[in-house]
Amino acid sequence: MMKKNNWSASGFGKNVSPDLVGDEFLDTEVIILLQGNNLFGDAVYSYLQITGRNLKEMFAKMRAGENFKPADFGDVVRAGKGDPTDEVREEMKIAYNMIDVPMPKQAFKPLFQPKSFDDE
Repeated sequence: MMKKNNWSASGFGKNVSPDLVGDEFLDTEVIILLQGNNLFGDAVYSYLQITGRNLKEMFAKMRAGENFKPADFGDVVRAGKGDPTDEVREEMKIAYNMIDVPMPKQAFKPLFQPKSFDDE
């Protein structure tokens, strides 16, 4: 039995869709940071050099919850356990002109809305 996909793409989280990749970018190569867990449950990351066409296919697999290896879609240029270190992030910035895009956080919704002073 294949384990469910748990990869997320920096800047997208799990909210990926093949529709995010326009047809004009199908032959464009990009570097993307993927983060997830390996088969042992360890947090891992992969910087993947990938074409828009393969990114579209990978996003379809991610959306469907299918498991995959990043190398199935492109060239892994850097990978490791945990989160990328500051040194790795700097290396990727210099070598590939990458910028860090934070992972989307779930919106915080307070359990109650405090009254403002004007409500009195």
